[in-house]
Amino acid sequence: MKNYLIAIAVLYLAITAAHAADLRVLLPPNHYRATVPAVGPHPAVSTLETAAAPNAVVFNAHIARWRSFDVPGAVNGTQPAGINDLGEIAGAYADSNGNIHGFLRKAGGEIVTFDAPNAAGTTFPNSINNEGDIVGYYNDANGASHGFIRSAHGRFTIIDDPSSTLSPPATIPQAINDFGEVVGYWYDSSGNYHGFVRRSSGSFSTVEPPGAAFSQAYHINDRGEVGGDWTDAATGTSHGMLLHPDGKLVTFDASNAVTTFGGLGQALNLEGSFAGTYADANGGAHGYVRHANGKFAEFTAPGGGNTNFNGTWSASLNLFGTVVGFSYEPDGTTVDGYVRFADGTLILADAPVAGQQSTYAWAINDLNEFTGFWYDASGAEHGFVALAVP
Repeated sequence: MKNYLIAIAVLYLAITAAHAADLRVLLPPNHYRATVPAVGPHPAVSTLETAAAPNAVVFNAHIARWRSFDVPGAVNGTQPAGINDLGEIAGAYADSNGNIHGFLRKAGGEIVTFDAPNAAGTTFPNSINNEGDIVGYYNDANGASHGFIRSAHGRFTIIDDPSSTLSPPATIPQAINDFGEVVGYWYDSSGNYHGFVRRSSGSFSTVEPPGAAFSQAYHINDRGEVGGDWTDAATGTSHGMLLHPDGKLVTFDASNAVTTFGGLGQALNLEGSFAGTYADANGGAHGYVRHANGKFAEFTAPGGGNTNFNGTWSASLNLFGTVVGFSYEPDGTTVDGYVRFADGTLILADAPVAGQQSTYAWAINDLNEFTGFWYDASGAEHGFVALAVP
């Protein structure tokens, strides 16, 4: 069954054919094996927790707590996107008509749903800060994409980068720090995208090195450092980038990389360490952490593929140095979630439910709580929250 949340995610990552070589156009697809037995109906509220729960299976001892949840009214789609240090989770869900709405799951499990003003079928949160502010984007009736900040009190601020010349225009915020600074990307008239940072004063600036065809800003920490990646117009290869508060823009590549990307969630921590993904000469994907001193640690999840862009993808990094992400197996369809601790220990973190087909670990806070989503045997998507312990 088609997953509407995934379709939207792929759409805004793959809006131009010119960027078809970017591996992220594949993320995250609806992966499941139809040949496995179906599991029982999934509950509409958070009930699955640890291996003692119904339909649960044994999982790694490094996962101290695991709970699945669905937004009431969600049809085959609950997709968390961010988690703050209070344990609040923001994300999106699909209703029976295929419309996308935002949700906030509070630390106690209560779920609040919302739509941005003037949204026409799509409200897609991407991140939440420790103040409870949520950032994301929505589409209006004319097809334009607008960014938004939803405050902890439920008030909306609309974000449109004035540089966007696409018709209709498009601004896609990705992350927000605790001071209300927002990063993301906007589209030009050719459909090319460019990173931006919006300061709390409301001013915009583009984040992009000379010679870039495309750039995207994904991460911002409370020091005002901005992380992302860019694509070289001359070679078509991508590279990581880090903007320092003094305005210095550093670009980089992992040591064994043919092309280098930033992480997909909040992958820049307060120390300035940066997690991401690179592809090697064979097309295999690997994770990396670039430490604040410029040194790299590269890693590969066990059981992952090593060609055709399969392998290890980094999503988010916290202050402990813990990375969460996911790994495509060699078949290119099955996906394993993983947690990598700062000492290099890496564990798979698939949903501990009999019949799960694929798991994406997507975001982690500074208390080692992480969130993401998993697929059951029917292809339905469910959110989860878990606690990782070294």
